[in-house]
Amino acid sequence: TKMRRAVSRNTIRAAGGRVRCASASTAKYSTSSGNDAQGTGEKSRIEKKTTKMWGGRFSRDIDDSIKGWTESITIDSHIVAEDIWGSLAHVAMLGNQGIVPPEKTGLILNKLLEFQDSWLDKTFKWVPEQEDVHMNVEKKLIDALGLDVGGRMHTCRSRNDQVVLDSKLYARKRLLELRGRVADSIEAFFKKAEPHTSDVMVSYTHVQHAQPVSIAYWLSHYALILLRDLDRLKAAYDLTDQNPLGAGAIAGTSFPIDRTITSDLLGFQNIHENGLDATSSRDFMLEIISANAIIQTTLSRLAEEFIFWSSWEFRSLTLDDGFAMGSSMMPQKKNPGALELLRGRAGRVNGLMVAGFTMMKGLPSGYNRDFHEDKEILVESLSLVNRAVEVIPALIQSTKINVDRMRELSFGNFANATELANYLVSQKNIAFREAHDIVGSLVGNLSRAGKNFSETQQCYDWLKKHGVEVEMKEVERILDPASVMLSYESRGGTGKKDVERVIREGQARLAEKRRELEADKKRVDDAWNAARAIAKEAKGINSADALKKLVAKHRPQSLREHRK
Repeated sequence: TKMRRAVSRNTIRAAGGRVRCASASTAKYSTSSGNDAQGTGEKSRIEKKTTKMWGGRFSRDIDDSIKGWTESITIDSHIVAEDIWGSLAHVAMLGNQGIVPPEKTGLILNKLLEFQDSWLDKTFKWVPEQEDVHMNVEKKLIDALGLDVGGRMHTCRSRNDQVVLDSKLYARKRLLELRGRVADSIEAFFKKAEPHTSDVMVSYTHVQHAQPVSIAYWLSHYALILLRDLDRLKAAYDLTDQNPLGAGAIAGTSFPIDRTITSDLLGFQNIHENGLDATSSRDFMLEIISANAIIQTTLSRLAEEFIFWSSWEFRSLTLDDGFAMGSSMMPQKKNPGALELLRGRAGRVNGLMVAGFTMMKGLPSGYNRDFHEDKEILVESLSLVNRAVEVIPALIQSTKINVDRMRELSFGNFANATELANYLVSQKNIAFREAHDIVGSLVGNLSRAGKNFSETQQCYDWLKKHGVEVEMKEVERILDPASVMLSYESRGGTGKKDVERVIREGQARLAEKRRELEADKKRVDDAWNAARAIAKEAKGINSADALKKLVAKHRPQSLREHRK
């Protein structure tokens, strides 16, 4: 009771040897030159010289020359709904703990819900003199409810824990979207691969023909890469999913807050335990932008293959017209423009990763304004990669694989030379290095003559000349790329049975990843709905007991069970 009286009078009192201070934003002030606070009829105790919510100690307003440099509204437009969600959870907790009186808690919550609805309805209006979303919402709240009510919202909170909360809530939302899109891309690769376990193509090392593999083997390897990306994204999600709210500016607070309440109402799996760590670390951002850069680099490599393989010289793939672009001058052109953007934008995504690490490398512990840039980096990185991955399922589904052309290319440049050497080792008891020389000299002889392994008689004669007794049908079998491809039944090989196994097991892993994703989505959705339900029903509440019952009624139970 003594604490609540101290807060309501907005004074600084010593209690038990400690100094308890209301946050600066709850101070009596006016944004005009008079003493009428926000036009509500309340008389401000302090006549401020600035328009800023935090301007009590300043003798003048922020200089015009740096307003554009320091404003945050442009990037904050991406996190308005999240910022208000955080305030809903925070104020519900303050009311539950008796830090803000119940009737005032109800008024604040109901007005915040109006603000959130106005943002979702695209009718939200910014207060231009306030430089960020946090001060905008608080200014609007005080204007609407008066200083004695609206000025209580920011009690026990700093923008230091508020801004990282908003970044985490935004990043979490976009990560859920990204994980779903990556899962859809994996499914597209597996589905495209399934009919092609017996269709041969040539693989490449050093951009030269290597060994014959199945088309399914090539397609499914991209699915497996993206499955690992899902692992990375889930790890980044879990590291992000720790509640920083309640850390305050750096060291917590002397008020009796309950961080489990805000964690439940915001859908967090865990609490970020150390206030200094919570407000000054951005390793969750580094995890996200690193995972994003890895994904975009993979998509860039995929694009490179599709670009070359759809060219006239290769003709292995045919892009659907919906994924190609024309030339303003050359009427015959069918350019892989969308793929070139997948490749080109990898530079931007990788650059954002470097920007994030460079921003962090010289910062001391504690909050620094440099952290404003984490929002810029996170928003652009998550936007670019979400847009890139969204393209992949339809691209894979619509691209035509020219099976006959791929088979033709597999004959053209000695892709099964390794298997011929293996045959000499396993069936003719020739040392591998000697077998390598015999086959290598055969390849050189044929290549200089402009021929290839389709000249089976010449190959047969060459082997016989070097003392290798073999039947013609064996030579024909060994020199058939499809036959060679199907014979590679070692684990992880290109043989039909093992490729089918890998696809089957990969699809099972994908199904598990989707279940994890749905559980994470449900936890977030339940918390969002709970915070809004409390705000909707809080208006008119005038007893602490009723408020506690309302919070308990809607507070998600699954989170407490999860943390146990």
